[in-house]
Amino acid sequence: MDYVQAPAIATLTLPQTHAQVIATGEHFILWWTDCGAKDWAEAHHDLGTALSRLAVLHHCVTNGEGFAHTDPADFAAAAAAFLASAITQPAPAS
Repeated sequence: MDYVQAPAIATLTLPQTHAQVIATGEHFILWWTDCGAKDWAEAHHDLGTALSRLAVLHHCVTNGEGFAHTDPADFAAAAAAFLASAITQPAPAS
């Protein structure tokens, strides 16, 4: 995984997870590890999707949720619904 040595656009460091978004020229790679024996990588065509995926990974790890393991091909649709619910604010008190 030569791209892991490339400069990161964004980095997430938690006790149980380390992740980076890396530009390869054609794709934006989201790479992460459980700081043990396992690591994963996903290639995305745009930076926004890769950063959204990183944000969802952060949320899932810090809240113990399983959304982080959504298939990358299904991620854009799942992330849109997740992000819409995450940024919805309560209606102002009348």
